[in-house]
Amino acid sequence: MTTIPDLKPLAPLARTIADTVRDTPVRLGTMEGAADLVAALTVRVAAYVGSELPDTPGVAQHMVDVDAERQRQLKKWGDQTHPDGTGGSGRRAEADRFRADCDYLAANGKVTWLAILLEEIYEAGAESDQGLLRTELVQCAAVIAAWIYDIDRRAGRTE
Repeated sequence: MTTIPDLKPLAPLARTIADTVRDTPVRLGTMEGAADLVAALTVRVAAYVGSELPDTPGVAQHMVDVDAERQRQLKKWGDQTHPDGTGGSGRRAEADRFRADCDYLAANGKVTWLAILLEEIYEAGAESDQGLLRTELVQCAAVIAAWIYDIDRRAGRTE
């Protein structure tokens, strides 16, 4: 059985293409007419894609890499659901300890990416409220994106 992909997210792109075709005068049957349409489509689609990509340096490439890894995981394991396993006073004490460690390192000019990430991970682990947990996980993802960008910058692989 073939699964039909959900194309609704592409509706804005389809509108951009349709508007470009409608607005571009084309001399049918000539190479110049086709070239004019291709040029106009290229410019408008590039502008559309550029408006959809994140502005933060390194995040667009990071998203591509994360998507590739998610595709690999889905192929290997399928779509998964698991309990969160978060919350509780023991987890709150761990989060407090990692926050204190990170604060100490920062105050002494010795903070590391690992210390920052562990603080965020343990704060996520302490949350039982779904909204707050999501917020903490987004913070984890942002720290990871910043760390990856820093690695890429040191290796000369930045945009």
